[in-house]
Amino acid sequence: MSVQGVDGQDLGLLLVAAQDGDRASYAAFLRAVLPLIRAVGRGKLARPADLEDFVQDTLLAIHQALPTFQPGRPVGPWLGTIARNRLSDALRRTYRRRAVETEFDDGLADTVAQPEADTPPSIALGPLLSQLPERQRLAIDMLKVRGMSLKEASDASGVSIGALKVAVHRGIAGLRHLLRKDNDHG
Repeated sequence: MSVQGVDGQDLGLLLVAAQDGDRASYAAFLRAVLPLIRAVGRGKLARPADLEDFVQDTLLAIHQALPTFQPGRPVGPWLGTIARNRLSDALRRTYRRRAVETEFDDGLADTVAQPEADTPPSIALGPLLSQLPERQRLAIDMLKVRGMSLKEASDASGVSIGALKVAVHRGIAGLRHLLRKDNDHG
């Protein structure tokens, strides 16, 4: 990450002045590195909201790490390490969310998303969910409805991550079966 020479000033000098409490230097430093931070995440984070979350997390991490910068050392490696660590965190969140969204999309969405002409435009899943076994209903509620991660749901329920995955898979298959049954009888 090349960070030297923004507007003719050395970012290292701005950073040292910021450590000494110079707010104007700190603001100038942050303005100068903002495009660099954005560039780090831009190629990896597709959704604009994810990119902005990454930028904000990185700026906060820079603020928290400000005392760790050693004057005279290059700014690039220090800043790059912070940005890469924040990017790793952002990608983990993105992949975790995608895993939950993909499971749902591949499972139930195809069944619900294309109603037939005489089918109402939306299907109330509440009554269908209530017909599922409790473990499947709770797994779908935690992971799909409330959007909890597998770890969060496992911690909250005391059920292993593997068992939660199986319960969601079986629950979606059960919902699919119930929807077909309702369509055949309706």
